[in-house]
Amino acid sequence: MKPMHVFPMMGLTALLLAACGGGGGQSEPPVAVADPLAELPTAVNQSAAAMASFMSTLATVAADDREPLGLDGFNPPRPDDTEPEAVGG
Repeated sequence: MKPMHVFPMMGLTALLLAACGGGGGQSEPPVAVADPLAELPTAVNQSAAAMASFMSTLATVAADDREPLGLDGFNPPRPDDTEPEAVGG
């Protein structure tokens, strides 16, 4: 190839590659999904079964991935007329 043709072809190639680059359309930002374990559900204050279910769900999530859970509104149920439930599995 003649050197005189090489430079225009390189310039044309660079223009074509630059024109092919963009993403095009406007994409919507990702929707942030609320963490179901970010705050204490009100059901844990009403039944021991709901509290045990919440605690077991909380135990499955790695501690390094979470913020501390605030226990300000935690008032566990204290029924006097029921038998204790088994804690282990």
